[in-house]
Amino acid sequence: MLTLDTLRIVLILVMMCYASYSDLRFREVSDKLWVVFGSIGALITAYDLVTTGLPSYTFLCLISIGVSAAISFGLYYARLYGGADAKALTVISVIMPIYWPTAAIHPFTAIYSLMNGLLISAALPISFAVYNLIRILKGDKIFEGLEYEPISRKALACFIGTLCDDAKAKKFWMPMEGVFDGKRRFTFNIFVDIEPQVDRDRAWLTPGVPLLVFITGGFVVSVFYGDILGIIFHRLFGV
Repeated sequence: MLTLDTLRIVLILVMMCYASYSDLRFREVSDKLWVVFGSIGALITAYDLVTTGLPSYTFLCLISIGVSAAISFGLYYARLYGGADAKALTVISVIMPIYWPTAAIHPFTAIYSLMNGLLISAALPISFAVYNLIRILKGDKIFEGLEYEPISRKALACFIGTLCDDAKAKKFWMPMEGVFDGKRRFTFNIFVDIEPQVDRDRAWLTPGVPLLVFITGGFVVSVFYGDILGIIFHRLFGV
């Protein structure tokens, strides 16, 4: 028998997988997706609240949706990610406001999906660091033209991106360097903005991997494994 939670999980997975594909392929997600799934989710949650009839459960669901929406759009207005990410998290909270994964610190689905996603995304800078170290050990002069940059900034660059020989041809990759006073220097910009153009073939770039991909992964991990942060706390402190 299909339970309400199973239906919610399937809806979120379908929505997020399509959104991730659309963002990876076209760097945009139609608002129709959020409207359709948000409307379905609202009906399911309304039905759940009416049939359950528990004021405490209703209050917790409303708190989850409100807090999730506030945090999601707060991060968007702080320019830390795009509008699609904020809409995705808000709709997730509408479809499934409350869910208790393994070792969860709290039951707010959208929040721990985001946190799990951010923790999963940590694999990307580690991968870049290893890749760049291998290039350095092989004798590849990845810092040519940037020798005057301090070691600390070179090290930071190694975790964020890499030197590409076909920079102009890279689609959805962001430049990590610019020319200032006639010298090439690293630029580290954490804010979401219009994708700048790369004006040279050999340049340091960082991939614009959509956060939606990591949020999707974070949700999947939470359902089938648990709250990563909660699991870490549990193993470290026994709580």
